[in-house]
Amino acid sequence: MNVAEHTFTHMLRHSGAVLAEVEHRDVVLRRRDGDDLILGLRAREASVRDTLGVLARLLLAASGDPDTRDRVSAALAVALPWSRFLPDPERAELFESLTATAAACVDVDIFEPLAHLLEGWRASAEVHANPNLAGLLGVERPGPPVRITRPKAS
Repeated sequence: MNVAEHTFTHMLRHSGAVLAEVEHRDVVLRRRDGDDLILGLRAREASVRDTLGVLARLLLAASGDPDTRDRVSAALAVALPWSRFLPDPERAELFESLTATAAACVDVDIFEPLAHLLEGWRASAEVHANPNLAGLLGVERPGPPVRITRPKAS
């Protein structure tokens, strides 16, 4: 399914046309002063969430069988190419975390934890892929630890 894009101002000026378009496809509303919005039908969104739920539970069930778990864990490199940089034990741990977190996210209908999990594992893969970065991160620092917050994207 393709997605249409309009500015939020366009939506305000031509709401009837945009709402008619939503009947056929989702619409991304671009905003200058905040995150973009997605306008779509609840039925389409529900079908996506239901499908994710089935896939998450299927992966969770597959992870119960050691042979299947090993095969799917090895196949992560196809779905997530950056996972090739993770050592095999960590790739197996990624699969375990991914399946359990995906199933939990479906149950509570909140998917941000799954996105954060993938971001964290991707960052770990970047460290494994870059020996210089791994060396910099492994250096002992004097003094108390300092909490660093990531700047917000503008």
